[in-house]
Amino acid sequence: GDLFSNFEPEQTIGTNEESLFSGAGRLKTDVLFSHLPRLKIVDSLRKQHRFFHWYLEFCDLFAERGGFDLMLGNPPWLKVEWQEAGVLGDFEPEFVLRKLSASKLADLRDDTFKKIPALEKAWLNEYEGCEATQNFLNALQNYPVLKGTQTNLYKCFLPQAWRLGASKGLAGFLHPEGIYDDPKGGQLRAAIYPRLRAHFQFQNQHMLFPIGHRVKYSINIYSSSARNTVSFVNIANLFSVKTIELCFQHDGTGEVGGIKDDESSDWNETGHQSRILHIDHKKLDLFANLYDDEGTPALEARLPTLHSEQLVSVLENFAMQSKRLSDLQGEYLSLEMWHETNQQSDGTIKRQTQFPKD
Repeated sequence: GDLFSNFEPEQTIGTNEESLFSGAGRLKTDVLFSHLPRLKIVDSLRKQHRFFHWYLEFCDLFAERGGFDLMLGNPPWLKVEWQEAGVLGDFEPEFVLRKLSASKLADLRDDTFKKIPALEKAWLNEYEGCEATQNFLNALQNYPVLKGTQTNLYKCFLPQAWRLGASKGLAGFLHPEGIYDDPKGGQLRAAIYPRLRAHFQFQNQHMLFPIGHRVKYSINIYSSSARNTVSFVNIANLFSVKTIELCFQHDGTGEVGGIKDDESSDWNETGHQSRILHIDHKKLDLFANLYDDEGTPALEARLPTLHSEQLVSVLENFAMQSKRLSDLQGEYLSLEMWHETNQQSDGTIKRQTQFPKD
């Protein structure tokens, strides 16, 4: 109830607007800040965080062309979450070197605040910045198509690029596959599919990125404007960029290679025309029928990893079956059989490590 007890409305700027400008026409910021104190806070935050205003920085480009013709990037694959151990570790390495419980971390934090007074201010500044960023990125008015999904910075780049592109502009981004298999990402996919021109999915077996070798990511080509129809090319299980071009150059003859080469057992980097899937609304409807909840619209369907177009006919046959497991509730039993952790817990098996005597 006392939140606004000492609040006084900011002074309004007088009618004499010329007093805000110098003889050369430059804005007198000190005069402006005296009338609007909150703008002074905004200005100090601007200097600290270096916010970038696309429409202001490139106002001439947007006025003349309506946006960018081409945007390319590898946006940060980063969840926006509070990681206090990293902040505190700058002052006390123990926070980073040891895996501490939440209660132990809180006790050690309070002790360290007492020993290092400057740490508490740094900790609060970082916390304020993280909370503010999360609130901005999760705000429905800023990123409406991301509603319900877990915030990741690369996702925020997509609607941003669509806003900044010219009517016939294109954007090419390298990012993770999460947007295509997130059960809660239907609204985002409904915005993606009408804009998607190409999706090339990679597996990181050759460690092209210093992340896990099983991690999947993709090259994605988007148009700035949504089209009335869905039409994009899709190639999955890529291990090298050269395979994309080899697929488009291939004449369609011969068998489609698997994920590994049959003779050398190396990861298959050869190309084949049948590896190129042309995804349209009909195929998305098929995927929704097979993989998503009943009633899921085609535009919100999750995108499966299909190695070649021959597998589409297999899925079509699955979809034609009238009876499914979901129709047989209570008529079948599914068992996990042996589960290493659970069976050790209930005493069925036990772990014993020893050297053999002979």
